[in-house]
Amino acid sequence: RTIELKRAIKSAINQTYNNLRIIIVDDNYDKNISDFIKKVINDFNDNRIIYIKNRNNLGGALSRNVGINNSKGKYIAFLDDDDEYLPDKIEKQLSLFTESNDEKLSLVYCYCDSIRDNKIIHHYAYNYTGNCLYESMKMCIAATTQWMCKKEYLKKVGCFSNVPCKQDSTLIIKLLAAGYTIDRVPEVLSLYHEENIPRISSKNIAKRIEGEIKLRELCRENYDKLSRHKINNVECCFSRALIPYYYKIKDKKNVQKEILNIIKKQPFSFENAKWIMRIVKLKVKEKLLKKTITS
Repeated sequence: RTIELKRAIKSAINQTYNNLRIIIVDDNYDKNISDFIKKVINDFNDNRIIYIKNRNNLGGALSRNVGINNSKGKYIAFLDDDDEYLPDKIEKQLSLFTESNDEKLSLVYCYCDSIRDNKIIHHYAYNYTGNCLYESMKMCIAATTQWMCKKEYLKKVGCFSNVPCKQDSTLIIKLLAAGYTIDRVPEVLSLYHEENIPRISSKNIAKRIEGEIKLRELCRENYDKLSRHKINNVECCFSRALIPYYYKIKDKKNVQKEILNIIKKQPFSFENAKWIMRIVKLKVKEKLLKKTITS
């Protein structure tokens, strides 16, 4: 993005803690966009900004790894180009790190507000701390814009995995599975802008399915750390996430497979029954619609 980038950089420059470097990784293949980015950087005239241009288009995960590998600090935070930090984000997260006695603390996140048309449409405020591996398998407890991480521990788990989506959840699970811990500052310190979120296309759905499947594979590799009851809960969470995507692309075989997985793992769950009824209702509506059009 171009215009939004100015807002993101400005929010990093205006931090109350100023002993930092701002590494901008340019993953664009369009020269015009890269030229615009260089102009934006030059206009700020701040020698803390470091510009890195990827030789090839790497995608979000590997581009973040480029930033990590070119950083010199003990701690690193991430900021997508269309999001922004509130002024005291870095200061408060760094304070929690430096004051903590937990030697395995790898990541500190914060609360976040999701914004559209200058209105808050969602408030992300989870409070999972310590080695909350089970909870992180069930949901994304914090996206990258909410993080500050200890660089040493990121490197030890191999940084970001090259997956099409769920990059944040994947890395958190890698950290927790390795025995590290996380904590949070219970304040809104970052803003997530949703004005430019693309509509769901078949291509996007395919990526989301691939991301969910890869994340489930990673979780399954670490099921030995969970009880059977918790494993069943995690499996049902993945099935409930995948069913709408499979339904959208009319993959009936996998819809049925995931429904059967839910029934097998939690046959008496009211929440799962609601999900199954939702799918049945969608099918009934489609049949009625087809019948109406035909008649």
